[in-house]
Amino acid sequence: MLIILVFSCKEEVSIKKLEPSKYRAELKVNDTLNLPFVFEVVSENELRIFNAEEIIEVNNVIYKNDSVYIQTPVFEGYIVAKIEDGALRGSFIKESLNRVMDFSAKKNDTRFDAVDSISRYNIEGGWEAVFSPNSEEDKYIAKGIFKQYANKVTGTFRTTTGDYRYLEGVLNGNQLQLSTFDGAHAFLFTAKVNDSTMTGMFYSGNHWKEPFVAKRNDDYELPDANTR
Repeated sequence: MLIILVFSCKEEVSIKKLEPSKYRAELKVNDTLNLPFVFEVVSENELRIFNAEEIIEVNNVIYKNDSVYIQTPVFEGYIVAKIEDGALRGSFIKESLNRVMDFSAKKNDTRFDAVDSISRYNIEGGWEAVFSPNSEEDKYIAKGIFKQYANKVTGTFRTTTGDYRYLEGVLNGNQLQLSTFDGAHAFLFTAKVNDSTMTGMFYSGNHWKEPFVAKRNDDYELPDANTR
């Protein structure tokens, strides 16, 4: 019995680890919407998260029991997931805010699925935007700035106090989808667009959403926050 116990203690547990590849991850916003982003596993302890021109180097990847823990830099948010058949399933967690989002990922390098390679509309340029337009209490202004190549769109919404990070997505027909994820911000924008107007919804994680409207205006500039 003693011999069996000694050998049992010394037996190494086989731990599944991340395989080098690009992965499409999804955070569950609600029952019908997922927020996608793409990351690349460089080694079992290193990966990169991509948002348009932004590349986030993640070097804090550790394995405990049957799970992988991915700690994003600077921000407190982390991912914990189990690895099965090369795919991941778990949660994105921000402990101080008591927020949890369902997380999954599998090998794929496509952020949003594209229906057509060329969109019927082009939204490149500047947009005059209003968020929560029907609420006097919550309403605020913003400027949308976008670049478009075929049906791929990148850009951001700037406000008087900051911006909504590096957004990346696709324009399928008249349906715009943009997302970003950096370990603190998990943003998803959906909108119905044409060449001159935009009506949509902004989701921050699975805890907040608000409508927005925008109209094309390349000359629009935000006022200085200190002079408003």
